[in-house]
Order: sequence, then structure tokens, then C-alpha cells
Amino acid sequence: MSTPDPVVGDRVVVRYRLARDAPADWRNAPNPALPHSPTLSDVTGVLVATDADRFVVRRDDVEHTIPRTAITAVRTLSRRVVRNSEIRDVERALCTAAGGDHAEIDGWLLHAGGVGLRGDLAVPVGFTASSAALPDIRSWYADRDLHPRALLPDRLVRTGSIPVLDAGLDVEVLVTDVTPTVDAVEFSPGRWATTLTTDDRTARDAARRAGLALHHTGRIHAL
Repeated sequence: MSTPDPVVGDRVVVRYRLARDAPADWRNAPNPALPHSPTLSDVTGVLVATDADRFVVRRDDVEHTIPRTAITAVRTLSRRVVRNSEIRDVERALCTAAGGDHAEIDGWLLHAGGVGLRGDLAVPVGFTASSAALPDIRSWYADRDLHPRALLPDRLVRTGSIPVLDAGLDVEVLVTDVTPTVDAVEFSPGRWATTLTTDDRTARDAARRAGLALHHTGRIHAL
């Protein structure tokens, strides 16, 4: 999966080259020019500002400014630690909340009905979910004159373990416990979620401003 650009309010880990204008190494390392000294460091925290020249990340109430010229990698993290079981629970609840027809086949939860990103999706929600179930999944959707698609959460599915028919669409699932001011699904009492494509920067910015935070990422594929 490609890494989406982080949005202000995201929790991120930023890896950067040690340099005069970059933050000091957290290991209190000696001069990076000396032999056997580290040349890279990282900072994990909440992105509080970004522009063409820098990232500003807050960690432990301290803001660290990292010039883009020093950055080698940025990864967006869930706002809090999320267990794989929680990803399965959220996906199961979102599928059920969508209405329509449902079935469970060998650890896959299948949904038929609805529109948009969440329409007609199969999701691996059980430990037994594997590619062995694909013929039955395709048959289930064919009986409904539908082309099967799957949402494959990154944490639950090893890359390449499920044969797919297209390059896929990168998505992120965001959740909140406060009634949001943007479109979202109440998938359990007092909990809302929305699924967005990672290339929709406007929607992602609006969701963060509305209090939704990243829960997990994935990719939607044709099966």
C-alpha cells in the first residue's frame, strides 16, 4: 500500500537524516560525521503543522521541527494503539450497519447492497479467512449479479496473500466517539466511522477537523 500524505492532527513517525537544522538524535548520539555514529533518527508524535519546507511534530508536549530536505520517510499511525481484534470488530460492525444481504464464509463477512466505497464488499474478519474461500465468495456475488470486491485491512492481510484483479484503491477508516459534523456511519451506540480514499485530501482534512481519527488502513480490490 502507498503511504498517504499525513494530515494535521495525525499521529506520525518521521524518519530523518541527522543534520545541523534537524532535531538532535534522541539517543544523544555523538557527531554523526564520526565513524559508527547513527546518521538517521526518528520522531513519533502528532503532526501539528506542515508546509512546503517542514513538518512540526509534537511529542511529549515538545514541538520538533523537521525540514523536508532531511526527511527520508513518513508513516501515518493510528491515533492510539489498535489491536487486530478491534479492526475485525469495526469492520464487522460497519458491514452489518450497511444493511442489505450478509453472509459469512470461512472467516469472510460478505455484504451485498448499498452504494459508494462500502457497497458490495467482502471483508476478512476471522482468523481463518484466506484465498481458499474465493471461489465460494465469487459464487455468492454471482448469484446476486454482482462483481465481488474486497476491503483488505493492511494489518489483517499479508501483501500478495489474496489474489486480486486490479491495482486497488487505498482507503483509511476513521472513527470517533463524538457525533461528527461530516457524513459518518454510527456503527455502534455512540461510535461513528467513515471510510475515505487516501487521495481525497479535502475529505480527509474535513474528517480530522470533525474529530475523526485514523483507526486502520486498507485497500479495496476487485476479486
